[in-house]
Amino acid sequence: MKKNDTKIEEVKAFLDSLQSRMRFLNGIVNYELRDKNIDFLTAMEWRSSDRDKWLMQLDPEDFYEGPYPNTDPFGDDVWVFGKLIQGQLCYIKIYFLKSPNIYCISFHFAEFDMTFPLSGITIKKTYGNK
Repeated sequence: MKKNDTKIEEVKAFLDSLQSRMRFLNGIVNYELRDKNIDFLTAMEWRSSDRDKWLMQLDPEDFYEGPYPNTDPFGDDVWVFGKLIQGQLCYIKIYFLKSPNIYCISFHFAEFDMTFPLSGITIKKTYGNK
């Protein structure tokens, strides 16, 4: 279920809204407490809030796929991004809750290679490679 026909303008609009909510509206990012996400924090030696700065640095070129309809009736469409952070490819899945809040389902090491449709670049997963 890969959706990569999203236009750059749509991605920019989503990221503008995300970053505006965080910067100007005091939007709270709620992070899912999944084992993968917690293991990522431990391996990176981060606090939970350290992820916020990386959400603020997402660019359209980091777009991976989406938006997808959300199964959460209180959430907007789901968007997926990937970002190289400290030499590690990270997988980030987020959506908006009632303004100004944000929900981050996934923020962990990528489990597969990712091809970014807006740049055409493929980045191989880094964590767990031998």
